[in-house]
Amino acid sequence: MSRSVKSAERTLALFELFSRRQQPLTVGRISAELAIPQASTSMLLANLRDLGYITYDAHRRTYAPTIRVALLGSWINREFDQAGSLTAILSDLQREVQETVFLGLQNGPYAQYIATILLKKPRGMRVEAGQHKLLTASSVGRMLLSLKSDGEIQRWVHRCNAEATEDRLRIGVSEFMAIIEQIRRQGFTQTRGDVTPEFGAIAVTVPAPRGFMPMALGVGIPVDRIEAKHDMIVEALRHASERLKIITLPQQEPSSRDTILGP
Repeated sequence: MSRSVKSAERTLALFELFSRRQQPLTVGRISAELAIPQASTSMLLANLRDLGYITYDAHRRTYAPTIRVALLGSWINREFDQAGSLTAILSDLQREVQETVFLGLQNGPYAQYIATILLKKPRGMRVEAGQHKLLTASSVGRMLLSLKSDGEIQRWVHRCNAEATEDRLRIGVSEFMAIIEQIRRQGFTQTRGDVTPEFGAIAVTVPAPRGFMPMALGVGIPVDRIEAKHDMIVEALRHASERLKIITLPQQEPSSRDTILGP
């Protein structure tokens, strides 16, 4: 890996850490949580401070992002303003279903969570932004694959099977296409312990602004609570998806160019 790529990865990991912790952090804690040498951490923070993205509190010896970081993505957030604040909609959904909620998109053969709100109670599903699961095994991934052509889906099944680290995560093409047909008929998908044995999930698609990748919105829930809450969760997800919807997805089948990495 080149030095510039490693530096970029560390920069993104740093800002994701601040997003999770939501408080100023010392160089020692940042170094420990990112698992990078303290000297490298100090150099990264110094460079970002010089560029105006990080501020330093000399009294407390802590670092924190500046408003400049928030402004970097302000134009993206404006794309969603017609449907309301993304965070507010996810929060409303989480309060309604009383389970963990998440928003994800495709990153190569994986579904990657880009926003999560956890159920802060015992037995709530634990997942953080940045984590990823195989497309074919996760609710978000299956929902996103259902938007593609059958031929492209089959290529992704082969790619995901090659990436799978456990036999239980692999699936035959015919079996998976039957799942896709069911998803297309009912407009949502449901998993039961496919990735994590004790948990399942229900998800729907969220059309993104033109030029952005489609997303999927999901609710993670212990398997033994699915039956009792299934209909309520599906209805809540559909309502939240409508609030998030900005434009209708194009009518043609999505192209492989809509993904970050091809199979």
